Amino acid sequence: MKKYFAALTTTALIGAAPYAIAASNVDLTVKGLITPVACTPTLSSGGVIDLGKISSQDLNRESNTMVGSREIQLVVTCSAPAKFALNPIDNRDGTSIADWFGLGLTDDGQRLGYFSTKVKQVKDGVTSLDAIRSSNGGSSWVKTTDAEAGYLLSVATIGSTTPVDAEVVTFDFEVNTYIARADSLTLDNEVTIDGSATFEVKYL
Repeated sequence: MKKYFAALTTTALIGAAPYAIAASNVDLTVKGLITPVACTPTLSSGGVIDLGKISSQDLNRESNTMVGSREIQLVVTCSAPAKFALNPIDNRDGTSIADWFGLGLTDDGQRLGYFSTKVKQVKDGVTSLDAIRSSNGGSSWVKTTDAEAGYLLSVATIGSTTPVDAEVVTFDFEVNTYIARADSLTLDNEVTIDGSATFEVKYL
């Protein structure tokens, strides 16, 4: 009996050896945290910047043209102090000519241009804060003056790069809109400037 057991055990070990590297099962873990705090973002002017009609004759032929610079406020109101970040999403992804938010395409599929969002000032109530951003989902942060897709945007005390609890945060944005060089566009007919971005609140 002992010999049989030993032989069976050895056979079992040899049979299992080729599969030791690749396990035959894998675990899926679902984790998270439910928070009683809720933060709501709102944009001034209904979140709309209307540049009106722009003559194609006023566009630079061989360089991008800034066709508008506007200030807009984004206010995040939380039910209690909380750490949060904004996740800017480009709703016209793939249409920008730079690392900013796209303006859509012409009828011929040409990229029309982009708009940038610069952080001019940020406050929690009357307390000034620094804007910080993360390119790795919040693992690390650096000071910034930009709000762009692909980076989380949060707030820190002046001189710090660690997100802090905040309750009513006002971001003053400067939105600059650029049209691509005219010689890269077909402008025989009217073309709609159709930029769109979403700012999603994520809790940290």
